[in-house]
Amino acid sequence: MSSVLETYLGWEEPQHLAGCKRPSWQVDFRTDHDELRERLGGDAHACANDTCDHSDRLARTTVRIVCSSCPAAVVIRGDEASVSQGAHTTHGYGQQPRTMAGLLLWPGEPWLSFGRLSTDEPYDYVVTRKGVKRVTEADVVGVITQTRGKRGAVVWQAGAQPTPSKYGGKYARFNWERVSGDKPLRTVAAAAKWIAAQLTEQPADGDAA
Repeated sequence: MSSVLETYLGWEEPQHLAGCKRPSWQVDFRTDHDELRERLGGDAHACANDTCDHSDRLARTTVRIVCSSCPAAVVIRGDEASVSQGAHTTHGYGQQPRTMAGLLLWPGEPWLSFGRLSTDEPYDYVVTRKGVKRVTEADVVGVITQTRGKRGAVVWQAGAQPTPSKYGGKYARFNWERVSGDKPLRTVAAAAKWIAAQLTEQPADGDAA
């Protein structure tokens, strides 16, 4: 599972050329399987799994992103690239943010759904102010993360007022100047209200569990 910050940050958007009158993108991909490894200068097939199905052939996936209004085109190629398709609800990105406490909550991946751990809520949210159309690091004001209470119920923790982490890395883009602490918040709405209170430097109103 990716962190919600990695779901929204670090992506690059293709750029249209100057003067493009109707900016839009057509996206297609193709996977070819007909190139031998040895023909590309690599070693012959030596996979330890003798039941694999790729033999000496190399899968190559090409993604093309083209604008029909301006001549802009982006081509991305990758050897042995994996392609997965499905609903955006399994990834987080692509969904509309929720509006709570005057903030926008952008959903991450859903929590694993099994047994007592089953829940329809995403595992975490990245939080921005209103008016944001595409999340950047400069937009992030907080994060909300799902956890479990003493009796196994879903509760929430929050962080607000981010500062860049000196350690970087996939799960440490930010340090949080304020965190909700050891008293989990009962609902996503309560967590959003807590973050809003920190941004206005007002004390939280006791909405914690």
